[in-house]
Formats: sequence, C-alpha cells, structure tokens
Amino acid sequence: MTAVAAPLTAYSGATTASESPCFHCGLPVPAELTITSEIDGARREFCCLGCQAVCGAIYEAGLQGFYQRTPQGLLLAPPPLPPSDPDLYDLEDVQGEFVTAIGETRSIYLLIEGIHCAACVWLIEKTLAKMPGIVQAGVNLAGKRLNLRWDNDKIKLSAIIRRLGEIGYSAVPYDPEAVTGVLKKQNRALLLRLIFAGFTTSNIMLVAIALYSGADKGEFRQLFHWLGFALATPTLFYSGWLFFRGAWTGIKQLHLTMDLPIVIGTTLTYLYSAYVTIAEPATGEVYFDTVINLIFVILIGRFLEGTFKQQAMLSTQRLMDLQPRVATVLRDGQELVVPVRSVQIGETVLIRPGANIPVDGVVCEGSSAVNEAMLSGESLPVTKQAGDSVSAGTVNGNGMLMVRTECAMNDTALARIIRLVEEALASKAPIQRIADRIVPWFIFVTLLLATATFIIVRGSMPV
Repeated sequence: MTAVAAPLTAYSGATTASESPCFHCGLPVPAELTITSEIDGARREFCCLGCQAVCGAIYEAGLQGFYQRTPQGLLLAPPPLPPSDPDLYDLEDVQGEFVTAIGETRSIYLLIEGIHCAACVWLIEKTLAKMPGIVQAGVNLAGKRLNLRWDNDKIKLSAIIRRLGEIGYSAVPYDPEAVTGVLKKQNRALLLRLIFAGFTTSNIMLVAIALYSGADKGEFRQLFHWLGFALATPTLFYSGWLFFRGAWTGIKQLHLTMDLPIVIGTTLTYLYSAYVTIAEPATGEVYFDTVINLIFVILIGRFLEGTFKQQAMLSTQRLMDLQPRVATVLRDGQELVVPVRSVQIGETVLIRPGANIPVDGVVCEGSSAVNEAMLSGESLPVTKQAGDSVSAGTVNGNGMLMVRTECAMNDTALARIIRLVEEALASKAPIQRIADRIVPWFIFVTLLLATATFIIVRGSMPV
C-alpha cells in the first residue's frame, strides 16, 4: 500500500471539540485548533503541527507499518522538540568529545527522546537503513540509545539528527548523567509500587494465617475474604500494572514475554477468589495472598535489576569524571589552558602536583609519583621520570611533569575503558540472546500444556 501525504495545512475556527483522537499520537484534538492532512486517501486530524509533520514524513517514507506495530491504546504524545542547531554536531571540536573516528567511518551513541515501544525501534532502524552513508544503526529500547556508525564523507551527523526529528524523535549525544537521571526517576516510581505491594503483603499474611488456622469455617469467614479482596484489588491493578503493560505490548508485537504468564496466573487467581468472596459458594477457598505475594516478589527482582542498571550507569559516569576537561599546553613558550579534546598529538602538556593527568603520553621532563589505581588497582604510587609513559585519568603526586601527548582524547586507555563499559551495557551476553529466542516458545508450550491439562481434568470430573 502506498500513500502520499497532502501538503500540510492548518486552520482554526472549530467551535466544538473533535470526537476523534490525533491520528499520530492518540491524544484528544483541541477544540480551538483543527489541523488536518489527507493521509492514505482520508482526511486525518492532528493535535499539533508536530504530529502532522511527523505523520506525513512517515507515510512519505513508506513506513506506515509503524502504526500497525504500535500497541493499541498506547498514547505516543506529541513529538519532542529536536535540537535547535544540529549543525553544531558537525564541528570537529564538538564531535571530539562524543565521536569515535576510524578514518571517515565514525561511531557515536545518541540518546533518543520520544521512544515508547518496539514499534519506535522498528521505525528508527528502518528509516536510517534507507539513508546513504549509514553503516550501522541499532536501538537499545531499554536504554533508549542509538548505536550509530556512518560514513562522514557521504552523510553528516546533523542530517541524521534532522531526519530523526522529522519522524518524531529528538537525538542528542549520549550523556550518562542524563540517562542516570531518567533511570533514577523510573526506579523511584517502581519503588513506590514495591512499597505498596510490601504493605499489602504484610497485611494479607495476617488474613491468610487466620483463614488457614480455622477462620475459613467460622462466622468471620466472609469478613476475612472481603479483607483479602480489599488488599488484593489495588495491589493487582497498581503494583501489577507493569506486568499488564508488558504483556499487552508483547501480544501486540506477536512476541510472548514472561509478563504474560504472570498476568494470566495472577488475574485468574484473583478472579476465582473474587467469585468465592462475592458468590459465597458452599465450597471454595480464596487465594488473594498468592496474588499479592507473587507480585511483591517479582517487583523486588525488577527493582534490584533497575538499581544495578543505575549503578552501572553511575560507574560509567565516575570513569568519565576522571577525565579532566581542560589541559595546560605549552605553545610558543606560553602556558595555555585549552579543552582536552583540542590537544594535538605531539604537544607538550604541563601536569601540576595533585592534578589528574589529561592525556596519554610520555614524560619528557620532571619526576613525580603517579597514582595509577584507576588502571591497576594498586594503591601505591608509581615513580615516573623522563621516558616513562603516563595515562589519562591517573593522579600526579608532588612533582611537576612535562608530558608529550601520544594519542587523541578518544584514543586514551581511559576512553577505551569507557567505551568497553558502554558496549557491555548495551549488548547482550550469548546466553541472554539464546534465552530471548527460547522464552517465547517456552511460554507458548507452557500455556498450551496448562490449557490441555485443564480440559482433560475438567472432562474427567463427574457431572
């Protein structure tokens, strides 16, 4: 199916609110402004000019499959504002801080704002794959990062960033500090759900103990059942909402995840227990404690996973903090303080006592003890004198050193360590990739066997 977006038009004057949502993001269309375009032979309404432009760009590129891949009911929100001046990212001095260059092939990690689901990953990768000069483009959904490699002779970084803005995403060079803030916010929200589940868990256990001790056959049986119902209901739909969202997203993408059996198990257990509580049959037990305990235990694992991910990001940030931002360079007999990324190979850098060494190089004058614990783990300082090599990020002792630079900022040992850490965070271990392929089939077989068991057992029961 092909579709061409009509010229983007906007007009005002509507007096009543539109009943249809925005065709792109799903938010309500404001009553005071109606923005429309002819998309795929039909008049479509949008909530803002940004959504209108993004939708037109998606259809013109032939990537309208994005809308079929977006989970139903997911509100995308209007596209974020792209960087105001992406041409700055083409400057060599600016790229020196973020870009790794191997000849004209360059690589960078971009933080993508506006990613919501796997459909966004598909749209970004398909869009960039059609651009000449793109060597590799892989999106990490969890970290919202784009691992990009491109030929700088064929395409500029600013053109890539502009193209991402056209399809509704704002891209900036990856900054671990910003990502850590996002993870911290997500972990705080998860902690609130965990605390609520922990509170209801401690209370439901008191109810369960009473029922298991004989109260299920006494006059207070219904009282305890309703107490369990009151505790399980908000826990399932508030603390357990993450599992419902993950399961629904997986179903829409035809990819079964571990959230699906969790949702099926907790929901069916809750519904059966609610039936026993409301209908009051002669026989039957409630299992609200199972629902709450399962959600609580799994949330603990999710929270620990998020915490460890945040700590990994912080470790990357701490490594980057070891790299000084400026260096004192001797040029024409004068001491000049310049950004580290502008220090050239062969230039002489002055290292004062107590300062972090900004570059990898060889000592050409002076003697001092250097703390290399960040590289070797050895706490005792190592004596350095003329002819010895030093590394960026290590700490100079009491002496003055003159160091001849031997490599650029992005090629130092510290920079390579940081890249290895970032690649490890963004990549998956072989066993994890195998598990990702096996899990959907494992879940499918498990649900199939459970269904067959239910049918067989139900059929063998006397009427």
